[in-house]
Amino acid sequence: MKNEISIMIELQHYWDNVLKSEAENDRFKKSIKTWESRLNEISLKVSDNESRVKTLKMNLKKNELDLEDTELKIKKIEQRINQLKSEREIEAQNNEVILLNDSKEALEEKIFELIDNLEKTESDLSIYKNEFYESDKQIKTDIDELNKKILNNIKESESFKNRFNELLPSLSPANKSRFTKLITSKDGIAIAKLNGETCSHCNFDIPSAIAVSALSYKKIEICTNCGRFIY
Repeated sequence: MKNEISIMIELQHYWDNVLKSEAENDRFKKSIKTWESRLNEISLKVSDNESRVKTLKMNLKKNELDLEDTELKIKKIEQRINQLKSEREIEAQNNEVILLNDSKEALEEKIFELIDNLEKTESDLSIYKNEFYESDKQIKTDIDELNKKILNNIKESESFKNRFNELLPSLSPANKSRFTKLITSKDGIAIAKLNGETCSHCNFDIPSAIAVSALSYKKIEICTNCGRFIY
């Protein structure tokens, strides 16, 4: 019986290492996703600001052309006024000049605003590009390292699984069936050590007679609460 328990303990050790490797890989993969997401966020900021710069430049060019056109219209009307003799026509042209000057002022204000926004957006774009450049190098390096660790863990996990599978048939058929069912449960625990008369898995105080029997290795005992093998 002691040999059977020893086999279970060794099997549990192999399986613990399998679960440990898989848990580490899950953490590594989450870290990779987090860093990839962070890099993607910066990339989107770069793209967004590049698009804004392009739009601002187009709007600025359009408003500058509109301003040139408005100034040209004002100049032509002022030249025409000098040739007019009718007060009504002169007044009408003067009113047109007033409207065009209002439009000119609005365009000039808009152009100054666009220039300010363009300068700020180009500054932000430069910052995000630098951040992306630095982050891209570092994150790729970190991800490469994590992928190496993941591969190593996969190899170790496979090694422990192979040793587990090689040793598992050494158990008696009855114990093998129960052990396999327990080890593949959610927590991956099939055998637990006794702390005095307390099961280390579920912290349940088992009957003294069962604890004494488990300690003597005369019989393979099971926790009366969680159903794990005990030793």
